[in-house]
Amino acid sequence: MQPLSRRVLGSLAVVCLTTTGVSTVAFAGGRDHHPPDQDGKVIATGLNSPRHLTAAPNGDLYVAESGTGGDDCVVLGEEGPVVGEGGSLVPCGSWDPEEHPDWSEVRLGDTGSITKVSRKGGQDRIVTGLPSVDLGGGESTGPSDVSVRGNTLMVTVGLGAPPEMRDAMVQLFDDDTYEDLATVQEISFRGRHRVIIEEFADLAQFETDVNPHPDYLDTNPNAIVRDRHGWLVTDAGGNSVLRLNHGDLSTVGVPPGGMAEAPPFLGLPPGTMIPFEPVPTAAERGPDGAVYVSLLTGFPFPVGGSTIVRIDRHGTVSEWASGLTNVTDLTWANGKLYAVQLANNGLLSEDLTGSLVRVKKGSDTHKVIADDLFAPYGVAVSKGHAYVTTGAVVPGGGEVLRFRLH
Repeated sequence: MQPLSRRVLGSLAVVCLTTTGVSTVAFAGGRDHHPPDQDGKVIATGLNSPRHLTAAPNGDLYVAESGTGGDDCVVLGEEGPVVGEGGSLVPCGSWDPEEHPDWSEVRLGDTGSITKVSRKGGQDRIVTGLPSVDLGGGESTGPSDVSVRGNTLMVTVGLGAPPEMRDAMVQLFDDDTYEDLATVQEISFRGRHRVIIEEFADLAQFETDVNPHPDYLDTNPNAIVRDRHGWLVTDAGGNSVLRLNHGDLSTVGVPPGGMAEAPPFLGLPPGTMIPFEPVPTAAERGPDGAVYVSLLTGFPFPVGGSTIVRIDRHGTVSEWASGLTNVTDLTWANGKLYAVQLANNGLLSEDLTGSLVRVKKGSDTHKVIADDLFAPYGVAVSKGHAYVTTGAVVPGGGEVLRFRLH
């Protein structure tokens, strides 16, 4: 089992996270030879690891920020928190990474937030104090997506670990804030200043009880979108697409994984094929009534290995488009499907240059709408424009860019 949320942002321990010197690369499967729209206008800045975003009917945008972790720190090994010879936890900063390469330090806090970007200009963090986990090197988990319904927001809060890890963090730090990890939170606004935050659904408990993808227990709520009388939710740790209705969760479908050639650093014979997980990152109902799902794909994050799959009303999963790489979000607009590629050249390339593409049904070649984007993650379309979050791995350096769709 891979530790914490590496399925969502990839194995960032081997990915270059610097914001300079990022090269331009073409995504796998080829591209249309039409010049992409590079007139991306920055409409929001200073975001803490922004992930998915949504557009309200009036044009306002809401952005989920995973945050910067916090002051609570624990050393984690493969079996959980590391305990020293005296029975106490190993202090952060006291161990040798070369001696214990499988250990990592995780810092927790309440720095997750939701930012509103007004259609009239300007931005404001309207919700703060949500749980955030800093996994080091810019990789974090926390608020992952937001859906808007009137004066109410539905927010997914990630985890990327077995459900019992949440309970361990709550007990270890005696902080009820961490009980909100791996949940959907309902956030309502009463008047100008009163914000009410309540748990609406517990995906960690659902994973424990149902475990739709039965390899092992893991949960990482990622995307949420309004769908008919409820919501569609993707669990990037549980590898499942779920339906949320009146607080109740049910399984819509479980996308399949695949096989990819093992990277050389694993030391396996050349040509050895290893399995990868699907890692669903977003789901949305299409014009035909089916549910469409973007797949990041897990380690080794094969270039061109990401797909868009279609789930019909019977739960049958079929491939709809291929040739994509590390897809983190999708959205339908005017009968067209748009998707974000986090790393055009794959997460093992040490290059987090990504792109926004328009996906063609049944094809492995897709039209580039915007390229040369640093660590893009979420996309929303409103009034003829696409809005993309970038800098998904940079605390304080995230942005929202706007592109005109032609």
